[in-house]
Amino acid sequence: MLYAKRNPDGRIVALTETAEPGSTAVDMKDREVLNFLSINDSSFSPEQFLESSDAGTIRIIEDIVEILIAKNIVLFTDFPQASQKKLLSRKLARSFMQPESEELQDSEPRPAEQSRILIEDDDSFL
Repeated sequence: MLYAKRNPDGRIVALTETAEPGSTAVDMKDREVLNFLSINDSSFSPEQFLESSDAGTIRIIEDIVEILIAKNIVLFTDFPQASQKKLLSRKLARSFMQPESEELQDSEPRPAEQSRILIEDDDSFL
């Protein structure tokens, strides 16, 4: 079941999978839900939507992997070598895209372990 939270004007402002105070049950195919998700035109194709959102989803997964490594929940070397190479290549490419000014604007300096995808146990990969 899907639940919607609404603003004072009655427009959907959030969707959740669990009932929360002030939320109402809605159907995924409801026009208001589709409007909220911006997938409301008649030419909507689930396949095209998934394909167009793949890049953003991949970035989320990469962020999750980095968090898990930083918290020592998984080791970089737990991944197959092909995955390790792909993760490193993508991290390197992103570092080239990040402007230096953004790096300097970080309000909190990161510990060395959090700013790199490898930890000491993983150095043998290099």
